[in-house]
Amino acid sequence: MTSAVAIPPPFYSPYLDDQCNKINSRQVPWEGYQRAKLLSGDELTLLKSLSKLPQSQRSTVFATQGPQYAKLYIDLLRKLQRVDTVQAVLCAINDMLADPSTIPLFHALSTPENPDDPYGPIVKCLSMEEEFAVLGSLRLLAVLIATDPKPFPSSLVPTVLASLQGLLNGTRQPLWEVASQVLGAILGRKQFRVPVWEEEQCISGLVKALKTNPNPQAQYWAISCLWLLTFEPLVAENIDKKYDIVAVLTNVAKAAVKEKVTRVILSTYNNLLTIAPRQNLPAFFTAKVLPLVTALSSRNWSDDDLREDLNFLKTELHNRLEGLTTYDEYISELESGHLVWSPTHESENFWKENGMRVGQEENGKAIKLLVDLLKTSKSPLVLSIAAHDIGQFIKYGGDKAKQTISNLNGKTRLIELMAHENPDVRYHALMSTQRLMSQHV
Repeated sequence: MTSAVAIPPPFYSPYLDDQCNKINSRQVPWEGYQRAKLLSGDELTLLKSLSKLPQSQRSTVFATQGPQYAKLYIDLLRKLQRVDTVQAVLCAINDMLADPSTIPLFHALSTPENPDDPYGPIVKCLSMEEEFAVLGSLRLLAVLIATDPKPFPSSLVPTVLASLQGLLNGTRQPLWEVASQVLGAILGRKQFRVPVWEEEQCISGLVKALKTNPNPQAQYWAISCLWLLTFEPLVAENIDKKYDIVAVLTNVAKAAVKEKVTRVILSTYNNLLTIAPRQNLPAFFTAKVLPLVTALSSRNWSDDDLREDLNFLKTELHNRLEGLTTYDEYISELESGHLVWSPTHESENFWKENGMRVGQEENGKAIKLLVDLLKTSKSPLVLSIAAHDIGQFIKYGGDKAKQTISNLNGKTRLIELMAHENPDVRYHALMSTQRLMSQHV
C-alpha cells in the first residue's frame, strides 16, 4: 500500500459505537489538567473550541489545525492515566478519523524523538484493565495500520496480537466481532501474516467461531482473515494439516446463505490450491470439494469473481482427479491426515490388490504415513482407521509386514492404544496387535 490517503476498511460495531456516544456525552474537566501542567493554555483552547462544534462542522477545523489536534491527542494518551480521560481521547481520535483526510496526519507524527508514534501511546492503552480502552484502541489501530505506507513498529506487534487472541477466544460475541475485524484489517499488511500464524490462539479463535457460530457476518469476518493469511506460502502449506481448514470451510459452504460468505470461501480455496497444491489437494479430495463446486456452479451468482473462482476450481480439481486410481485416492487421504470410513478401508479386495504396494511403493510411503498418524493424531476416528489399516497391511502386506511395523515403532504405539479411552480405538488396536503377535494372520 503506497497511498497516504488510503480509505480505511469499514468497521461495524454498534456495541462500540454506543459506548463511544455515552463517553462523548460526558464533560471532561480539562481545566484541571491545565492546572496540573499536563496541558498548555493553547492545548486547552484547542480542546474546548472543538467541543463546542457538532461533528459535522469539525472537518473545517481539521483542514487548518488537524496536525495540532493529531499531535495533541497522541501526546495526551502518552501522559494520561485516568480511565475516563483516556476513553474521551480515544473517542476524540475515532471521531477525527471518521474524516479520511485526517488519517495521514497521524501517520506523520513519527519523529526521531518518538519513532513509535502514533502507535506506541495507543498500544499502551491495551494494557489497561478497562474494556473500552482496549476495544477503542484496537479500532484506532485497525484504521491506522491498514492505511499506513510505513511498517508498523515490530516491537509492538506481540502486544497487539496478545490482546486480539484473548478477545477471539473469549465468550462475548461483541468483543469477538471487534477483534475479528481488527485482525482482518491488519492482515491486509503482509508484515502481520507470519506473526499471526505463529500466534496460534488467534487462528484457533477464528476456527472455533466457524464451527460454532452460524451468523453469516461472523463467518465472513473469520474467513476473510483466513483468506488473507493464505497469501503467505508458509500458511498455505500448513494451515490444513494443523486446523483441518478445507473440511471446516466446506461445511460452512454447504450451509452458507450469504453470497459473500461463499465468495470468500472460494477465494481461500483458490489460494490453497494455487499456492500449495501438493499439501492441500489430498484435503480437497477427502472433503469432496469438487462435488461441492460443481453443485455451486449451477446457481445464478451475481459476483463475477465468485464465478471465476468456481470455474477455476471445477476445472483444476477435475483435471487433477481424472486418471487417479483408487490407490492414489487412498494415498491422498493418508497425506491429508483426515481419515474417514470410506469403502477403501473396509474393502478386502482393495487390500488383496494393494497390500504389498502399501509397504513397498515409494519406499513404503503409505505405511509410514499410517504409523505416523497412529503416533501423532488426536482424533479417535483417525486412530481407529489407522490401526485398522495397519492390521490389513499385516494381513496382506507380505512376509516382511510385521517387521516393517516393528521397525517403525508401530508395535509399541498399537500396544499403547489398547488402553485408549475410546472403545473403537482400543478395539482396532487390539485386533492389529493380535495379528502382529500371531504366527498366522
